Amino acid sequence: MNDTETLSNVLPDETEEAARRMLAKAAERGLKLATAESCTGGMLASLLTDVQGVAHTFDRGFVTYSFEAKNELLGIPMEVIRRNDAVTPEVAIAMAEGALERSRANVALAITGFADAGVEPGLVHFACARAGRKTMHREEHFGPGGRGATRVKCMAVAVEMMSEML
Repeated sequence: MNDTETLSNVLPDETEEAARRMLAKAAERGLKLATAESCTGGMLASLLTDVQGVAHTFDRGFVTYSFEAKNELLGIPMEVIRRNDAVTPEVAIAMAEGALERSRANVALAITGFADAGVEPGLVHFACARAGRKTMHREEHFGPGGRGATRVKCMAVAVEMMSEML
């Protein structure tokens, strides 16, 4: 039975199943999750709230598309964003750590990238933070497949990273 609704038409079955398993694992351990998203525009938050019975593990999501939103909602200094640009390991890590600090979550995942344009279309940086652990970073080069395809690929990476951090 498919217990994920909203994104079912676009996500591969294995991504949905991985999300369900990850959420169940977080629920078993009493952990809360948060997201900080730029190029995915809240898609990960939507996925994490779509799975019936375990969506309560999701605490909150931050959609921080602009430099100002990253600064105001996640506390990233503007100098860091301007010096590094928004699509860099430094900003992805700061996003994850900011989401962790500004939520009640135990694990926070951040995504920032060029979904369909920019310096390198399909370049996406991910970071996953958990209190007391080193923040993980991962860089993916999905290529110029368009916004939708890049976002869908981001879901699989994000769920995998969150699962590893649990």
